[in-house]
Amino acid sequence: MGPLSNTFCQIFLPCITGLFFLKHAEAVEKDIPARELHEMLLLSLQWLSGTITHSNPVYPLHLLREIETRVWLLAVEAEAQLKTEGNVTSPNLSQNPVGGNSTSIIDQTANIVTKMDNHINAMRARATERNDVRESNETNPRHGQIIDVLTPATAGGSTKMKRRAKSYMPSRRPQTDSVDKTSDPDDSSTVLSVRNSDELFRSSQLQEENVRIEASFSGWEERVGSAELERAVLSLLEFGQISAAKQLQQKLSPAHVPSEFAVVDAALNLAAAVSSGSSELSVPVVDSDVLSVIQSNNMLSDNQITDPLQVLEAFATKCTEGCGRGLCKRIIAVVKSANVLGLSFSEAFGKRPIELLQLLSLKAQDSFEQAKLLVQTHFMPSSSIARILAESFLKGILAAHRGGYMDSQKEEGPAPLLWRISDFLKWAELCPSEPEIGHALMRLVITGQEIPHACEVELLILSHHFYKSSACLDGVDVLVSLAAARVESYVSEGDFSCLARLVTGVSNFHALNFILGILIENGQLELLLHKYSAADTTTGTAESVRGFRMAVLTSLKHSNPHDLDAFAMVYNHFDMKHETASLLESRATQSMQSWLFRYDREQNEDLLESMRYFIEAAEVHSTIDAGNKTRRACAQAFLLSLQIRIPDFDWLNLSETNARRALVEQSRFQEALIVAEAYGLNQPSEWALVLWNQMLKPDLTEQFVAEFVSVLPLQPSMLGELARFYRAEVAARGDQSHFSVWLSPGGLPAEWARHLGRSFRSLLKRTRDLRVRMQLASVATGFSDVIDACMKILDRVPDNAVPLVLRKGHGGAYLPLM
Repeated sequence: MGPLSNTFCQIFLPCITGLFFLKHAEAVEKDIPARELHEMLLLSLQWLSGTITHSNPVYPLHLLREIETRVWLLAVEAEAQLKTEGNVTSPNLSQNPVGGNSTSIIDQTANIVTKMDNHINAMRARATERNDVRESNETNPRHGQIIDVLTPATAGGSTKMKRRAKSYMPSRRPQTDSVDKTSDPDDSSTVLSVRNSDELFRSSQLQEENVRIEASFSGWEERVGSAELERAVLSLLEFGQISAAKQLQQKLSPAHVPSEFAVVDAALNLAAAVSSGSSELSVPVVDSDVLSVIQSNNMLSDNQITDPLQVLEAFATKCTEGCGRGLCKRIIAVVKSANVLGLSFSEAFGKRPIELLQLLSLKAQDSFEQAKLLVQTHFMPSSSIARILAESFLKGILAAHRGGYMDSQKEEGPAPLLWRISDFLKWAELCPSEPEIGHALMRLVITGQEIPHACEVELLILSHHFYKSSACLDGVDVLVSLAAARVESYVSEGDFSCLARLVTGVSNFHALNFILGILIENGQLELLLHKYSAADTTTGTAESVRGFRMAVLTSLKHSNPHDLDAFAMVYNHFDMKHETASLLESRATQSMQSWLFRYDREQNEDLLESMRYFIEAAEVHSTIDAGNKTRRACAQAFLLSLQIRIPDFDWLNLSETNARRALVEQSRFQEALIVAEAYGLNQPSEWALVLWNQMLKPDLTEQFVAEFVSVLPLQPSMLGELARFYRAEVAARGDQSHFSVWLSPGGLPAEWARHLGRSFRSLLKRTRDLRVRMQLASVATGFSDVIDACMKILDRVPDNAVPLVLRKGHGGAYLPLM
């Protein structure tokens, strides 16, 4: 490679590339995220400092430091944005041993800045060494002239550069030596002449380039002031980068040390001095810096620090937000976690936050508040939190399964492990991403080896819960597919209890409907209902109950529609009164039909079973205030009892005409009432024919009417119809007195008239309304004595009545005076 190529690669290429990134960053500063701007400036810093090309810096040192300050500010801002968004850029995050935080961008910046500083220092040392050797061995005056010409060329960048010439001179001299690192001062004169001409060209080019640099990018120098420098330092301190913050402060402003450094150091010292679980701390073990802060807050009592945690809280308050307060809060969280775990502060502070969370989750019954504070103060990826919680829950339910505590979530189980579903739901609030919890739980099912079915089902149920609550439809689909793949192994092992728990716990009955069918076909309906009752106490809602009920009934109708006992079990379980009563009536009708088609009707088992079903249906109807349905069910039960008592007559399944005929032919009121109620004939118009059929039997009529009146009222319409029947019958038979005895069904014509009149008189006697009685007697004719008696009673004047004196008024109307 020739001298010009070396010059281009070591001077012009880093300068052009670094300035390109600087210009581009300034142009798009307001349009791109802080992370992208940080990457641009970091690349520019590496090129301009010569770190990438392993050459001397091509940019003034004070401007490199200002770019470095800007890079630190952007690194902190980008890291804060990442924490807010909850994203993780790399799976292998570096760990800060002081702050205990995974801060990939800040650590990356710190590594690059450290390499840059080491490179600049190495270039300075090399330049100093070569200058010393060259000054001692220098014999050619032309060579010294070249160095004298080249030195002001690199020093003519700015006035700031001139002020710092003494400190920056070693970094400028090697620019002339970098080309010579492969050549010896004792080379031939030909090589020296070529090198001299090349160096003159380089020096002129460097003068022009430095002038362009100073003129183009003074804006960065103006934007980075003392406030920006302090903000960068304190931002690093906030993120726990204490060493990086101190180094940056020493490089940029060694005279001014922020007070937050002392507060953070005091908090670290106090936390280290606090023994595990101690509530007091003696003053001699605390240094003076810590004591000054404690005394300013009046926290000393008898030379004892009564509450070290309260002192740490005061330290956090003393720091402003974003300037060390977050680090102090993280220290407090680690102290509290160490107290619960029984660890020293140094041991706990040296662990990663995710490791502390894992240890706390193994003491889930006692450490929730400490874990909550740890998650609030430290940045941990959602996926890592979810993984820790899922693994801890798996350990807990495995222990609970071995101990037999799985079925009862209220008993004391393998404390202090995380095994209850209610406890896991509380701990899951620590993870900001519910889908991540679902992923972590399902990942255990997919990758886990030898997990018992009962534990596997609990993991799937919780995974579906978090997928559903976060509307993660892809997760639900994958889970349903996984459950479908697991069903076959459950069935082959006869583990129907886990299947029932899975379908009732997930409550996705539409997608898992095939599991319901499998359970019903294998006779596990009662187990299914029992599992749902156990799950319903904690997670059941009205909507989920309706969904499960409809899913079970649909599967039952599809799998075994004729299993009435199964339907009855489902109806009773869900307290479906109307459906239960309807099913009972259907079964009663079925039993009655089977008796009707029986050849030997002397066997009454079907009738008794049908009557029992009707009675049970009536009881169910009565509980829901369904009066008419209760009455009809009772009437059918009475009709069945009538069939059993009087088997010579077919009382069941009569047509409307035959039912009326059976009703009219009844001589006793109780049987007639049963038939009327069973066939819907209990109407006044129907009873008129029944009573008229009894008229020629006065003794039976009186008993019939007496029983009728005790149960039903004598309606005026019915009595009026009987009076018309009576008058028509008397008129029709009045001219037949000369007929012989055989023509009269009741004996002589005088006897039938007497029997008919006697029966009608018993009806009149039972009629309490005198006006209705008198009207009936008038319509029927032949009962003048009844009419007179009624008139006499109706026309009677009360004893306390007074004479009524009338006067004739206008229009001929008489008006009472008294």
